[in-house]
Amino acid sequence: MHFAGDYQVESIAQVAVGSVEVRRYVWSRPLDGIVCDPYPVLGLSLSAVPSNSQTKFQSASRFDEFLPTGKLVFRPAGVPLHCLNSGGTQRLILCNFDRIEVAHPNNEIFDKLALAPPDQNLNSETVAAALKCLAMEATSPGFASETLMDALVTGAVIDLLRRCGAVAPPQKPGRGGLARWQLRRIDETLREIDGPAPTVAMLAKSVGVCPRHLVRAFRQSTGSTVIRYIARARYARACELLATTELPLKLIAYKSGFATPSSFGVAFKREACESPREYRNRNRARCAISV
Repeated sequence: MHFAGDYQVESIAQVAVGSVEVRRYVWSRPLDGIVCDPYPVLGLSLSAVPSNSQTKFQSASRFDEFLPTGKLVFRPAGVPLHCLNSGGTQRLILCNFDRIEVAHPNNEIFDKLALAPPDQNLNSETVAAALKCLAMEATSPGFASETLMDALVTGAVIDLLRRCGAVAPPQKPGRGGLARWQLRRIDETLREIDGPAPTVAMLAKSVGVCPRHLVRAFRQSTGSTVIRYIARARYARACELLATTELPLKLIAYKSGFATPSSFGVAFKREACESPREYRNRNRARCAISV
């Protein structure tokens, strides 16, 4: 949760689907800020929550009023969280799920995070305990720490999904996937990315289905998850802008659906094995040779 204010990163560790950070924040004056990331974030306050802490999720109508902030918070990708407090200090552990699109044995579990609703006061002792153990491992890693941290993250996400109703008991697969017009509309929507990327919920609404049905039917129709498909569309959009325009990288990051140039650079290099600047220079050189 990247709130305005001074903070110190006590420790950071990589897990299969993202990163785990322990941060200490200091607010010298009352906080009034908004946090939003292009990937899901699960956070736990390891210290007392600052006085008068209140939050509201701006994109969800049922969270249209400020509510007291609990110790355990889940933010879906692209959902702005408006935060208020009276100032003070806070120590947090954050699980940033910014590598869900990377091949992983438990991809089907983490893809379902797109179905989980926002919650600024998640009530789960299981998730809280897992995050506390993650904070200890991130700060003082021990034997097989990476394996243990991956297991803790997976367990926390499974419990989160069960509690919020994002997963249902196993059922027999449906007879069909999405209609051709639905797949065409999704493709058109993703080709037109020119700012924040559409969420799974937004794509589901555009084709007249619920998010859970879209996730299941899309995979049945294409063999790909919606999350990976969105990630590839953002990458393709970035490649197009890098190769065909002189726009600054910061603007290309925004037009490709990334919250910051740094997150754009990390995601692009993971896909292309080179930085956006290197990709642009290489394509310019190729064009010069062909001419």
